[in-house]
Amino acid sequence: MRLGCCISGEDQLAPLEGSADYCELPVARALMESDDAFERLAARLGASPVPALACNVFLPAKLKVVGPEVEASSLSEYVATALVRMERLGAGVLVVGSGAARAVPDGFDRDRALEQFAGFLRGVAVRAADHHVTVALEPLRPEETNLLNTVAESAAFLRERDLGPARLLADLYHMREQGEPMDSLGDAADLLAHVHVAGVGRGRPGPDAEDLEPFLRALHDAGYAGDCSIECSWKDFAAEAPGALDHTRSVARRAWEGRT
Repeated sequence: MRLGCCISGEDQLAPLEGSADYCELPVARALMESDDAFERLAARLGASPVPALACNVFLPAKLKVVGPEVEASSLSEYVATALVRMERLGAGVLVVGSGAARAVPDGFDRDRALEQFAGFLRGVAVRAADHHVTVALEPLRPEETNLLNTVAESAAFLRERDLGPARLLADLYHMREQGEPMDSLGDAADLLAHVHVAGVGRGRPGPDAEDLEPFLRALHDAGYAGDCSIECSWKDFAAEAPGALDHTRSVARRAWEGRT
């Protein structure tokens, strides 16, 4: 399992060089800037030993995918640009969280919202496959969205609808906040394409995150073969990130001991 770190942009690459296998970039904040800004990002990544293998923060809050304000043409143009740029960087996983963009507005029919989101996710997943990108739906806690909060609920959503190559992400922080059992990982094993981890309170992974090892062990026992990104809040990224990566790598090795 390769271990990476979610970053906000190229300025955070240097602390990862020598400690991370890859980085995970935010589409809305890093890839969708001006053409010149993207070219600078691509050049910096091209000179770095830390490739961008995944992307998250897909949609800005104002670009709605459910509700009465969906702008299909704007969405289509945005998705097209994002996928071309991801392919250019060599990023193979697109995490679709975007809680605000997918939140069901008050008074809007929930079943209709689920249909809209299914259609959006299906369309993006099919288009992404043409760019060698796998789409991974991210369950988010209720504080971030009112649509698809748990791994179990999101897995059922993917299974019950014809969503093509769309897959699933499991995030330890969101599972922890909602008290979701680790058994959900085994039940969704065939759908999992990517995972995120964080420490207590969404801080950096450390010894106080006692559920990190059970999470990683459950993934291994389920046959998970994808990557793992640290996604957390930092007080001092440059000072903390290498240690967080080392700790997570050590816990992963321990979780794997005696298991094949």
